[in-house]
Amino acid sequence: MSRKENAQHKLVSNAVAGMLSTVVYMLSRLLLTPVILSYLSLSEFGLWSLCFIILSYAGMGGFGVNSTYIRFAARYLAEGKEEEISKLLSTGVTYMLSFCVLFFVGLYFLMPFLMERFNVDPSQREVASTLILGTAIVFSIELTLGGFRFIVNGMHEFTREKTVTTVAGLIEIGAIVGFLALGAGVKGLLYAFAIRLVLETLGCWFIAKSLLPSLRVSLRLFSREHLRHFFGFGGKVQILGILGIFLTAVDRMFITAISGLAAGGLFEIGRKLPSTAGGISSSAFGPILSTSAHLEGEWKSGRWKSSQERAITYLHIVLITLFLALIPMAFLDQLRPWLPASSAITALVAAVSGGALMVLLARSFNTEKRLESAELKNIYLDAIRFTNILNSVLFVFLIVMAHPLIDVWVGTQYPGAAEVMIFLSIAYSVQLCTGPVTMLFRGIDRNGRELEYLLVQTLLMVLWIPSGTIVWGLTGAAAAIAASMFVSTLFLIWRSNKTFSIRMSEFLGHTVLPTLLPLLPALAIYAITRLWPQTGRIHLMIQILSCGTLFVLSSGGLLWRFVLSEAEKSRALEFLPLKKTSA
Repeated sequence: MSRKENAQHKLVSNAVAGMLSTVVYMLSRLLLTPVILSYLSLSEFGLWSLCFIILSYAGMGGFGVNSTYIRFAARYLAEGKEEEISKLLSTGVTYMLSFCVLFFVGLYFLMPFLMERFNVDPSQREVASTLILGTAIVFSIELTLGGFRFIVNGMHEFTREKTVTTVAGLIEIGAIVGFLALGAGVKGLLYAFAIRLVLETLGCWFIAKSLLPSLRVSLRLFSREHLRHFFGFGGKVQILGILGIFLTAVDRMFITAISGLAAGGLFEIGRKLPSTAGGISSSAFGPILSTSAHLEGEWKSGRWKSSQERAITYLHIVLITLFLALIPMAFLDQLRPWLPASSAITALVAAVSGGALMVLLARSFNTEKRLESAELKNIYLDAIRFTNILNSVLFVFLIVMAHPLIDVWVGTQYPGAAEVMIFLSIAYSVQLCTGPVTMLFRGIDRNGRELEYLLVQTLLMVLWIPSGTIVWGLTGAAAAIAASMFVSTLFLIWRSNKTFSIRMSEFLGHTVLPTLLPLLPALAIYAITRLWPQTGRIHLMIQILSCGTLFVLSSGGLLWRFVLSEAEKSRALEFLPLKKTSA
């Protein structure tokens, strides 16, 4: 089997491995939390959470670096330049070590400010300093040596890497329970965190060496050429990652600022289950980056835009988004004091201006190069199809069972949380199909597509979320999020389809129509909950489990019978232990 065929063959198994490891992680952490709280006070648990709030800022420094490892390791493997992988790794380790030293020194001198800023009680400041600086050291080592893990991903051994991290994570859980039982207190969490890091690093190192015996790290292998990869390609991914983090927090920022902390807490309750379901789907996207980098494809016809032309394109996208976003806002009475003219005039001007710019933008897109690669086109279509099918099962169930799920989970004293959950389930199910697309374009170093998409989504959210919150409260905010994600996703799909020369009818038939089939059993279980409503958590839980089993089995049967091709069925059967045993 050629390297190209091997990369494609491993894509599905790697995606499944990512999903399974995420499920194990989520379930284990969900069960671990009450155990930790039985040993620690709420303030001690809050200190541990504070450590990772601070470390999240350092973690942003690894966004572009990790993607650079994956992309260029895959490219060098495809081109037979294994010796360049050692140079890439050595350069990355040197670069991240320098970054982490600066981060730790800065954090050390900021400790008094952080103690005041986060209102840490004076009696807890010594423990807090130990935890924050200790986790910073461990996390810095993880950032510095994490290259082994992402080099393994770049060589398409995602399954083996996830096996290591899953086992290390389970050992960490055992260590946490052991240290807590021995009386180590909150510091036991730090010790267990360090143990997990050591196990992950050693495991990925051994895997990388077994795959590439010549792999080594040396200061003499540091290369300015490879450093440019980290600042060039990695820098672009870094910007996209920071923008993505902003988008994950902007909704709660606006809601809390407009409606208060209680509304923010209620929104968080409605967001939790859709967010968890989204984590399961998104965990399958990682292998697409290395696979697309390995294949890369060939660009034909049209021409590349100059830097000035790309800047004009981004400006047009921003202006079109602003104009079109104003149209529905113009008809909301509560927003009229902030609009420059009457609703009719504002909507008309916005529609005409946005339409004219859309014509100019569409013409410029028609002159761009097209990507001719049957392998990448199939990955693009199949990945979106797989994501949509999975989302149709996960999120449709959350939508039709929203009220019973909320009542069982947190009780009936949170009105409005179920409506938030419904709108966010719609929003996330739509947005998640962009995950494979952005990973694919990162892999072939065309990050501009993702930047365009994020610009559209950011502007829509900044305009629509506060508007929806002011007019309709939390439900309006959630609906605004859904609308923002739908419009931005539609834009990205339209752009990507043009890149691959895919007709919209072909796209809809392959990726969207199959996802409608689970609506049939969803209507059945919704009717059950309306005709035979239950009260009390035990009765509700039984109803949820019964309806969930019915829904999953019915949806799976319908998808197997009417949607999946013979090739997809054969591929799915490969993951069944019974199939492997009988073979």
